[in-house]
Amino acid sequence: MRNLLFLALIAFSFAQVACEKGGPTKTKGGNTVTNHTNNPGPKITYGQTVLVSVDTWLNDSLIQSTQRDNNGPREVAIPDSSAMKSKVPAVFEALFMMANGDSATVLQPVDSMMARGIPKELGEVKNIRYEIKVVDILTPEKIAALQAEEAQKMEGVKAEGVAVAAMVNATLADYKAKKLGDKLQKSASGLEYVIIEQGTGAPIKDGAQVNTNYYGVLKANGTMFDNSFDRGGPAPFQVGGLVPGFNEGMKMLNKGGKAILFIPYALAYGENENGPIPAKSDLVFYIGLE
Repeated sequence: MRNLLFLALIAFSFAQVACEKGGPTKTKGGNTVTNHTNNPGPKITYGQTVLVSVDTWLNDSLIQSTQRDNNGPREVAIPDSSAMKSKVPAVFEALFMMANGDSATVLQPVDSMMARGIPKELGEVKNIRYEIKVVDILTPEKIAALQAEEAQKMEGVKAEGVAVAAMVNATLADYKAKKLGDKLQKSASGLEYVIIEQGTGAPIKDGAQVNTNYYGVLKANGTMFDNSFDRGGPAPFQVGGLVPGFNEGMKMLNKGGKAILFIPYALAYGENENGPIPAKSDLVFYIGLE
């Protein structure tokens, strides 16, 4: 019995030292956590809200990123312990070992169920890798301040949406009245477009993830069917993953560019109905690439 207790103490001490020195630590859930910083201060616990950046990798492919997909870190509310009785998610297991400002790598073994959802072109994936940075542990006061800031930002986004809507409607009216003149251009595919700003950033290429503001209306009657402003801000679109006319229009711009696209139905949803968009609908889109 003494030997077993002695061995248990050694194992606990080894894990503690590994964690303190930034070495890998095996969690109860079978994941491996390497805390690269081990800052002083209390560790994150149940019921707290934290501001974190997380990059999710499958081999060398970045699948999700708060910085790329959400324009920065995001708030994560950690539920109380009763909500995670059966299994604690890998990222939460790591957060419980981290203090404010810490950075860590988490390796979550891929089981047979996970493997089914991984694209074959990524090859054999043994672990899902998470790169985590704790930006802040949020107090109630900080949460209230962030909510006020978000509400103010949302007001600005909606105001921008109103201005864009007016511009789209005016441009569509001028298009129908044939008043756009040389501003209206046409590509070989049949896409018509007006470039508002070319943009001074990098050229847009296939496969790129681009945060995009958009405002879409039906060309026939100007009815709005979707826009990013009512959703709170730009959407992360992958160039090549949208309808052909939208993809083509994005690639005509650089980062920071803005344009209005007149997309014939053959370059949109074709003869198919798509939600509020009737079959054979020509579309008009404002796009702004960030």
